[in-house]
Amino acid sequence: MKSIWLVVPLVLLVSACQAIPESLPEPTSALPTRTIEPTATIDWFPRTPTLPPVLNPTPNTSLPTRSSDAEGLLVADYFSDTTYWQTSSTTAGTSAYDANAITLAVNGGKHNLSSLSEHLLPTEFFLEINLDTLMCSPEDQYGLILWNNSQSGTFRLWLNCAGEVKFERVLPTGTSQLVSWQTGRKLQPGSPAFNRIGVWSRQGELEVLINGTSQFTYLLYSEPQGELGVIAQTGGDLPMTIRVSDLEIREP
Repeated sequence: MKSIWLVVPLVLLVSACQAIPESLPEPTSALPTRTIEPTATIDWFPRTPTLPPVLNPTPNTSLPTRSSDAEGLLVADYFSDTTYWQTSSTTAGTSAYDANAITLAVNGGKHNLSSLSEHLLPTEFFLEINLDTLMCSPEDQYGLILWNNSQSGTFRLWLNCAGEVKFERVLPTGTSQLVSWQTGRKLQPGSPAFNRIGVWSRQGELEVLINGTSQFTYLLYSEPQGELGVIAQTGGDLPMTIRVSDLEIREP
């Protein structure tokens, strides 16, 4: 009887051990950790390079049609040949060739600087040229010399950095204004400014255009012929610089 009481606890102990569940196996490798990528910051105001203003001149149906070939082309000067225009360095300033251009840098103090070319203008022609102001003040002026030292005198087309245009003739006896200062339509004032100047001489009449827009006409009472040039003049104590490029002269 005593042995039976010993057996019963032993049986209960064995049953209890069998009821304990087996331990779960250890994981063979760690679970992959997800890396959160940083979100890119949105640049709401990206920086962009400053470009020269794009001109959209008002079309003028009376203007000559520019041909893509050399038809009617008398002169095409893109300032790669450095023998066509005068260069100088004086107390007034410096005129020198640049990349596909010639620049006139005029010292302050009401100085005058010009450069004549080897291009002879006939009585009738259509001319286009870029006159860009890189540095100037409102009182400064610049422009074209037409028919230099012809029998009728030297004609000069002036523009100023305030946005005006005028036309004059220089004779040995003095200078006369043919067209007084007036507001230049479509003319970009100040600096930097980019302007394409056109001069159309035909049938005894000269017409001036700026960026494709007619400014005025003037009746010619002679048949002048002479050199083409450019000119610049400071009106105050500050220097000025203009850049001349892309010249084309065609039959009218």
